[in-house]
Amino acid sequence: MTETSDPGNASKLEDSERAAEFPLADTAGREPSLVSHVRASHGPGLTESIARLVEPFGGWTALASPGERIAVKINLLRGAPPEKAVSTHPETLRCVLRALKAAGAEPFVADSPGGRNGPAKVARAYKISGIAQVCTDEGVQIVDVEDDRITLDAPDARLYRSFPVGRAFVDADAMIQVGVLKTHQLMRLTGGVKLTFGCITGLSKAQLHVRAQKREDFADMLLDIHLALRPRFTIIDGIIAMEGQGPGSGTPRELGSLFAAHDAVALDVALAERTAHAPRSVYTIAASARRDLVDLGDPYRLAGDPVEADTGFKPVARDMQALLPPSLHRAARNLITARPRLVDVAACTKCGDCAGICGASAISLHPTPVFDDHLCVRCYACTEVCPTAAIDNVVPRAARLFGARG
Repeated sequence: MTETSDPGNASKLEDSERAAEFPLADTAGREPSLVSHVRASHGPGLTESIARLVEPFGGWTALASPGERIAVKINLLRGAPPEKAVSTHPETLRCVLRALKAAGAEPFVADSPGGRNGPAKVARAYKISGIAQVCTDEGVQIVDVEDDRITLDAPDARLYRSFPVGRAFVDADAMIQVGVLKTHQLMRLTGGVKLTFGCITGLSKAQLHVRAQKREDFADMLLDIHLALRPRFTIIDGIIAMEGQGPGSGTPRELGSLFAAHDAVALDVALAERTAHAPRSVYTIAASARRDLVDLGDPYRLAGDPVEADTGFKPVARDMQALLPPSLHRAARNLITARPRLVDVAACTKCGDCAGICGASAISLHPTPVFDDHLCVRCYACTEVCPTAAIDNVVPRAARLFGARG
């Protein structure tokens, strides 16, 4: 990591960085991408903190032009209040929307939550998260992408050459992502690259989980989607992050950090460092390194406040899969890999969201969920969407004997 001591000088680079939008070239001979980090809190000073966050990139007028229609892609995993850190914090979103409007742009807000997304469910998620009220206050449209999708071609992708995405994301003049820093039971961290997965509509996300069952393949697929859509800019809110069993059932943790970058891969490395993750342990970062999209020896130039590792940050629990060669993963899956289970019967509302999102049809309701381990692909999407954390991952006894934690 290289520090930029003068953010003003860094801002002179915004024209070339904005034109590139995302560095797709080999890292050889290329200067590391710029990542901005500021310490902040949700409160009266948040507007100023976000302004300082984007200043190294030339400010908001360098990120959006008058008349541009900007898709503000949020994280709306499911309906949960802001203090749970499940979805994008509404006050952070408010600051971004006001700044884009002040720059003359026309922002709208969109995302595809996990699972079966009827209009009532999506509306409820926006309401509970506080995002609906912010959009009403700011006069900004919420676009429902579930029933208006388009096939996005990805000719340079490693795994799949097309993806079903919300049309609004493709038709917009640009996309700016505003997400929340969370752990992730499959990829280890939700950052800028993983955030783009929410452009895939409805149950298509579950189908991709089934198609790309290996974690390395799923990470490559996420990277393919991200590179095909190429968000112009990404902001990740780690003021209140999520640790533990994220992205839906973890524990809120105060980090007091905001991050931003054009290059979400470089940004994700900074997130890993802030949360005391070895960058290569995050599957999307490892995939990016394999594809020469980031040099982990010198991954980014830093503007703003130092990135200090929070060594007390609790990562997602790991099973023994990472200790075995990929050729043995499927054969030993039931012995070594954490499996989803109903761990709190009293908390289960029998809503059926877990069965609805399961692309492998491994969950049936009797009336609470029952799991078929032979069909389950261990994507953990059911744990993500469970509204009461009644479902969690349980480590097989054999794996616990060797010290695995999940």
